[in-house]
Amino acid sequence: MNDENVKIARIKKSCHVGKIVSNILCIIFAVAFVAGIAGGIMIFAEGRSFDERLADQQARGVIDSSDRFVAARAFDFNLGIVPENIESDIPAIREALADHPMSVVYGTYMIFIGVIFAIVAVLSKLVSSIFGLIEKENTPFTDKVKKRVTIAMIITTAILFLTTGTPLGVLFALLTWVVYTVLDYGKTLQVQSDETL
Repeated sequence: MNDENVKIARIKKSCHVGKIVSNILCIIFAVAFVAGIAGGIMIFAEGRSFDERLADQQARGVIDSSDRFVAARAFDFNLGIVPENIESDIPAIREALADHPMSVVYGTYMIFIGVIFAIVAVLSKLVSSIFGLIEKENTPFTDKVKKRVTIAMIITTAILFLTTGTPLGVLFALLTWVVYTVLDYGKTLQVQSDETL
């Protein structure tokens, strides 16, 4: 077995492991998505009873009732939602905010977190398909692999811009560009190598 075949075997093995791990993460994120959406719907459905239980827990000191009580952070994205600051032209939403504001805030927050998990689950599945494609193609230097890796990295860059902010987003955008150019150069070398064989 020559050196090139040994390296291809290593690539296949690492891609196989990566595919398994990505699929497991996809399942975990999909379950978290369902839990987030279901939790949000349940909180909305509870309405006033959720607000009453929350107020009871605050009164007993189980839950901190500081000014930042309803603030929550998803990645580094401050959601700091204050029910009194929410305005709506829809009568049903205005009525719900007047009757049970905390269930609206927490229900919305849970659904938002569920959507984030859905995006990450799709991204994990995309990464898994990249590993599977590399494993099948025997080389990471094909047009299909380059395209899928670039798409996955662009989506990740967009998520980082929206969640962690500009510095990490810019850094990952630069990394995306570098990986794209490396894959493009590798593809050129692969074509030249194939032509000499």
